[in-house]
Amino acid sequence: MKRVLFLLLVSVFMLPAFESNAQMQGNQTQTHYQELSKKQIRQIKRDKRRKAREMANEQAFIAAKDAIQDRNWVLMANTLYGPRGTAIPVSDNTNFIQFKGNTVYVQLAFNGIAGPNGLGGITVQGSPSQITTTTDKHGNITYSFYVNGIALTAQVVVNLSAGSNYANATVYPMMNSNNLTFSGVLVPTSQSGIFRSGFISY
Repeated sequence: MKRVLFLLLVSVFMLPAFESNAQMQGNQTQTHYQELSKKQIRQIKRDKRRKAREMANEQAFIAAKDAIQDRNWVLMANTLYGPRGTAIPVSDNTNFIQFKGNTVYVQLAFNGIAGPNGLGGITVQGSPSQITTTTDKHGNITYSFYVNGIALTAQVVVNLSAGSNYANATVYPMMNSNNLTFSGVLVPTSQSGIFRSGFISY
């Protein structure tokens, strides 16, 4: 009889401990699942942002490609590279190459420097010729043309990477080797927001 009572007492006192332990394990499991769920939610958000960026970049690339075909585009440079590769940060709304119909404009503008265009630089224009477009197997576009004007005679080679509207355009003057590369986004003229000086050096 005493043995039976002892077993009953043990079971009474031990049962809450077992229940508590089981509850703790259950809570830990639930917390673990919650942590996984939070990680999954963060990953889903990251994936959505990445896909949104990729879609926006692809749409920008298509718009740039169409603008090249329409011969109505602007490469807005935020960086210029000289013959030796020196990088010069510039304002993209005043430093650009514009291809509009049968006219090409090239403008440079530097703050704090006097220039004939009133913007600290020069604005020239000319007529394009010998226009060629090639696309490699990855979808990258190379667009080349010559531009002829009184103040500008040069070859311009534009490289537009697939999946983005970021481009480089190198101007190769015919009279010297002072190549200049414009680096920035290539957009339709209607989306450019550029300011072109009225003081054009023809």
